[in-house]
Amino acid sequence: MRGIYWMKMPQFEIMNFFNHDHKLPDWYWTGKTKMNCLKSAISQSLDGAYAHHIQRLMITGNFALLAGVAPDKVDFWYLGIYIDAVQWVEITNTRGMSQFADGGITGSKPYTASANYINKMSNYCEGCKYDKTQRATPNACPFNSLYWDFHDRHRSILQEHPRLQMVYALWDKIPPQERTAIIERANYCLDNIDTI
Repeated sequence: MRGIYWMKMPQFEIMNFFNHDHKLPDWYWTGKTKMNCLKSAISQSLDGAYAHHIQRLMITGNFALLAGVAPDKVDFWYLGIYIDAVQWVEITNTRGMSQFADGGITGSKPYTASANYINKMSNYCEGCKYDKTQRATPNACPFNSLYWDFHDRHRSILQEHPRLQMVYALWDKIPPQERTAIIERANYCLDNIDTI
C-alpha cells in the first residue's frame, strides 16, 4: 500500500473509476440506520475509533460502493473516524480496495456483497428490521437490491471481468420482471437513503 501511495499519488486521490457522485448517508455520522450491520459497525467505529478490516471493507465500504457514494466522501469519513487512519494507509485501502475507484490497481475486482455474505460472516442479520433473503419486497435488505443494481449499472465495464462472469450469468437467469422489481427496490433505497 505504501508503494502504491508513493508511486501513484497525487493522481490516486482523484481517481473515480465508476464516476460515483452520491452523498454519504447522514447516518454514517450517527449510526442511526435500521440496517443492523451498518448500525453496529458504524456505532462501534464512532465509539471506539476502530473497526476490523472486514467491517470497513465489507460493511461500511461495501455499502458506500453499492450506493455509488463519491470516493472523496468515503475517504473523508475514513480519515476522520479511525484512530489508525494515516493517509498513505487509508486512501489506498479505501479508494483502492474498498471503492475500486482506482480501477484495479489495488484489488483485482470490486469487493461487493449482498446480505448473504454478511449473514455468513457475522450475526448482524439476527434481529434486523430487513429480511436478508428478500431482494425486491419493501422489507428486503437494501444490500440485496443495491448489489444487483450496482452490477447492472456497471455491466458495460465489468461483465467481461473473469471473476464477475458468474455474477452476470446469475443476474441473467433472474426473470425480467423480477430484475425490474429489484432495480425499483434499489432506486427506492437510494432515493430514501437517509431513512433506511
